[in-house]
Amino acid sequence: MMRVLGPVLTAHYLAAFTALGMPVFMPRVLGALAPDAPAWLAGALYVLPTVCTALTATTWGRLADRYGRRLSLLRAQLGLALGFAMAGFAPHLGWFVLALAIQGTCGGSLAAANAYLATQFGRDGSLARALDWTQFSARLAMVSAPALLGLAMAWGSPQALYRYLALLPLVAFAVTLCLPRDDGHATHAATRATAPAWRDWLGLLGVQFLFYFAMVVTFPYFVPYAERLGVTRDATAGLLYSLPHLVYLVALPWWRGAAMAPDRPLLLGLGVFSLACLAHAMAPSPAWIVAARLLYGAGMLLALGGLNRALGQRAAGGHAGHVFGLFDACGKWAGAAGGVAAGALVSRIDLAAPFVAAALAGLAAVATAALVFRPLKRSLHVPASDT
Repeated sequence: MMRVLGPVLTAHYLAAFTALGMPVFMPRVLGALAPDAPAWLAGALYVLPTVCTALTATTWGRLADRYGRRLSLLRAQLGLALGFAMAGFAPHLGWFVLALAIQGTCGGSLAAANAYLATQFGRDGSLARALDWTQFSARLAMVSAPALLGLAMAWGSPQALYRYLALLPLVAFAVTLCLPRDDGHATHAATRATAPAWRDWLGLLGVQFLFYFAMVVTFPYFVPYAERLGVTRDATAGLLYSLPHLVYLVALPWWRGAAMAPDRPLLLGLGVFSLACLAHAMAPSPAWIVAARLLYGAGMLLALGGLNRALGQRAAGGHAGHVFGLFDACGKWAGAAGGVAAGALVSRIDLAAPFVAAALAGLAAVATAALVFRPLKRSLHVPASDT
């Protein structure tokens, strides 16, 4: 397993480190590249690659099914390298915006990596466990990239970092070249065989959208909210922000949920997550926030594990690229909606409002999972074309 999974995770971490590290510093990059740019532009450019990925992910997924998932993974890594190199050498704002659009349009390394893993692992639980580990590499990049790049800011201009970061996807490209080839093998018969399961897919997409919206809506204004509760140091606020992801990183190697039916960790995780979001909204002190962040991390671990098990049971076969592209696009649209909603809620209500919205979205995801997945669990079958 590790002969394939190890290189995939290494390549994915390098790509995720590249993509997740710099958006945090977008205001600083714009301040150097276009000092007269309006303040709202930083937020718009923050979500531009995400929106571009959402618009193109399903198309790339279909092409991956036809021409090969490893080829699609190589494409995502080269697209990320090209976008970052263009951003690093951008002479003006228009060129920089084009670079971000290319980064998002040609990227999508998580969906491409998961689709490739679906060609190497099956429905016996090994694919679900592999998907857990790609989430691990994403969380590791989310925790490490902003901190390490923040330190690197002292060495030169923020825009120059884009040039150096463009080298990391190229290293990922070289690692991916060493992986076994796969053949695109989506057929009309395979597509027809999966048609009866679209009600199941729509339910999974609904849970994916609600859960990712709930996570992202809490991100943009967490640090100001922590400061309002009395957290005075930036380092402490940053640690509290990262704490749920650290819980995932520490707990995943010890969690053995591969044999579980997906509804159990999914329903429990979404419930715990919703409770944690309510605890954030009602927090009277920083100590309360620590407990809420730990609970948030536990709910995130279980919910993502449940989603991965549901996908692992359904995504093997000739349509995996389309499936993971579709789910990646759904998550990206949810993230964009969450970012917009966070700004609207804070400006019109207060800093606690995003956590209330997250709790409501989490409870809606619980209801969706309970109503859609539990009845279908009894009738789940493997299409004959995939045996």
